[in-house]
Amino acid sequence: MRCALPLLTALGLVGCAAPEVPTPTLQLLAAPTSVVIGGRVLSAAAQPILVDSDLTVRVQVGTERPPLPALTVTGVYVVTDGGVWKRAVTSSQRRGCASGACQQATTSGRAAGLRVGQRVQVVTRLQDATGQSMWLRDADVAIRATP
Repeated sequence: MRCALPLLTALGLVGCAAPEVPTPTLQLLAAPTSVVIGGRVLSAAAQPILVDSDLTVRVQVGTERPPLPALTVTGVYVVTDGGVWKRAVTSSQRRGCASGACQQATTSGRAAGLRVGQRVQVVTRLQDATGQSMWLRDADVAIRATP
């Protein structure tokens, strides 16, 4: 992102979800943009959409070589210059892709202070079959007004 210093020093939260251990902004920004699991390269593509003060974030975690390893999207974090918007992802908000090469998740909530066109980084929290958590980041995404 262009303004790294304000982003890295931001302390305020734009939104919050169910209680959990706080995730430092630096840890989110250090998340990789791709990861190799089971011999497959995984990446995330995010689409944040803002309507009035409601933010909906669609995330797709996928691989070019199916099948997708056994992973579950459990959270979405949007890192901005003003802080971190975060939401848990429930089972009803997840679905697989017909090809077996991806998992999609959609979550939403109030998001004060965001604007259409704003550049953000979206970080997805994943959990594997053993319960281990990992992070995957889609860097430098613009918030849109429509899907």
